[in-house]
This record gives sequence, C-alpha cells and structure tokens, in this order.
Amino acid sequence: MRKRIEWIDIAKGIAILAVVVGHTLGPYNGQFFGSLIFAFHMPIFFMLSGYLYHSRPARQECQRGIINLLLPYLATAVVLLVVSAIARLLPNPLLNAYFPSWRQGLIATAYGAGSAVFNPWHWQVQPIGAVWFLLSMFIALQLFNGVMLLTARRHQRWRQAIVRGGVFAIFAILGGWLGQVAYLPWAVNAALLAQLFLYAGYLVKQTALLSRISSAWYLLFTFMWLVSAFQGYFALTVPTSPNLLISVMGGVAGSLCIIRVSDWLSHYPNARPIKWLKRYGQLSLVVLCFHLIDLNVIGIEGWLTNHLITHMGPLVTTIIAISYRIGFVTVAMLAIPHLPGIRACFLPRQYLFRRLQRR
Repeated sequence: MRKRIEWIDIAKGIAILAVVVGHTLGPYNGQFFGSLIFAFHMPIFFMLSGYLYHSRPARQECQRGIINLLLPYLATAVVLLVVSAIARLLPNPLLNAYFPSWRQGLIATAYGAGSAVFNPWHWQVQPIGAVWFLLSMFIALQLFNGVMLLTARRHQRWRQAIVRGGVFAIFAILGGWLGQVAYLPWAVNAALLAQLFLYAGYLVKQTALLSRISSAWYLLFTFMWLVSAFQGYFALTVPTSPNLLISVMGGVAGSLCIIRVSDWLSHYPNARPIKWLKRYGQLSLVVLCFHLIDLNVIGIEGWLTNHLITHMGPLVTTIIAISYRIGFVTVAMLAIPHLPGIRACFLPRQYLFRRLQRR
C-alpha cells in the first residue's frame, strides 16, 4: 500500500472545512471572506489530483472513477431522494423536502448541476448541489488522462509540455465560454476549466517546484490570491467570475499557499489539531457527501438560524451555524468507517476497490 503524504491530507482537510464554512456564511456569503474561500477551495482538489496523477489505460482510469467518484455520488443522491420523500409524507421542521417529487429528484441526479441551470433551450433542472464536484472530477480526470496518453509519445519534454499546455488551455477557454452559454450536465464546463488546475498540480510534482522556490515567492502567491478574492466571487461549477484568468491564477496561487502551510503543519504530526485536519482530509469524500445531505435535506441549521438571529445577531448566529455544520460532518466522518455496507458506498477506495482487487 502506497504511503500517504501527510501534507496532502492536511491540505485536503483545510480545503474541505473551507467548503463547509463557505456554504454556511449566511449574510456574509459573497463578501470578501467568502470570495477568499471560493478562490481556492475547489481548485486545490483538482491541483492535488494533478499532483498525484499517474498515467493509466483509459479503461482502468474510467473504472477507478466509477468506483471512487460515481458510486459515492449515487449513494448521496439516494439519501437525498429518500429523505425528501419522507419529508413530503411527514412534514416537520427538521427535514426538508428538497426535491418536490421523485421525478424532479431523479432528473436533478442525472443532470448533476451544482448551481442554477441555464441554457438556450430553457431546460428547468433543479441543482443537486455540492456533489457536482464528483461528477466534474470524473469527467476532468478522463479528459486529462486521455490527453496525457495521447501526447506521451512525444520524446522532447519541452515540446510535450507545450502541446499539453496548449490543449488544456483550449479546454479551459471552451469551459469559460460555455459558462456564459449553457450549464452542461455533470458540470462539464467546470471539468474543462479544471484541466488547468490538474496540469498545474502535475507540473508542480514533475518540476519539484515545492522544494525549489523560496519563501519570498509565497508573498507573490498571497498577493495573487488576494487580488482574485477582491475582484469577486469565483463559481467554478459554472464557471464564472468577474475575470476568469485572474480567478485561475488566484486559484493556483491560493492553493500553493495552502499547500505551503500544510507542509509546515505536517512537521507537527502529534499535535491534536493536525491529527484532526489529517482525518478530515483522509475522509474528505465522506465530509463532502454528508455536508450536502445536511445542506439539502436536514433542517437543523435553518431552524437554529431562525431562532437565534434576532437574539444574537448575524455574526454570532453564523458562527453557531458553522459549528453545527462542522459537528454534523464530524459525526458522519467518525461513524461511516464503522458501518459495513454503507462505508463501501462512501469510502469505496478503502472498502470496495481493494476488495475487488483481491478477487
């Protein structure tokens, strides 16, 4: 079994907690702090996937994606459909009927949108929410692996790098253009733009960049990250922002800053907060899936906010809501690995993929 890289787990832990916080900012969503989070929290997952990338036959890459990404997506969708149906039959303040009907829920599951769907055909599709990332990552990895395989026979590394960079740039431009025209199924738009983040992570690994650049560079990276956040909100799922080029540069820069912090934190592996960050990172898939379940069909956060905001104000209420959200996913994170059957759906890499490999 390949040894885990501790700073990667820490970086994933920081990023997935940023996802939870970013979705729970309430009245502060869309302000600078929210833009700072959205500038990096999805790009860094693509960059880390590029960093860990290994070339595989197309069929093998597809099989791995189906097991590791599509199965958890489907399991999450089933929970949403069932809980929505229960909430429709037994209305109560602690459950939300997120999908008005089975039909709309199944269409939303098949389409896999992270935000409002728009297109020239005026299709009306309800977004399923944050797990769009799993579908988009699946598409992104198939595209990325395909390009890497097709260009692998070019012997001069500089020419190979130019060709790959050109292809990924074309994909990114297409994704940005589509972000103004139509939100395609499975967040294909985002998968196209994400090729740049995947390739950036791949180049970081291939060039040993993390060990070669000095600390002074991170001042520039921080500046680029801040510029991206100040310019406005980066919605990678569409993708759209006031300036996509600045957002892509800020996403890479912000991710590199988080990676540097994570590498520094990895030197203190016995500290309790670091152990927790690593745990969140190792189980980030569970955190994402159950965070969406909490967002869509569990009504506790809404009930808390409605009862507290008039007495405690928006800031304290938002802090309490964030604490609840993190608590919810923490319980799921701790429980799922101990539930046979269910854990194979949400942690297939650990509990299903290896079992299939043994057969």
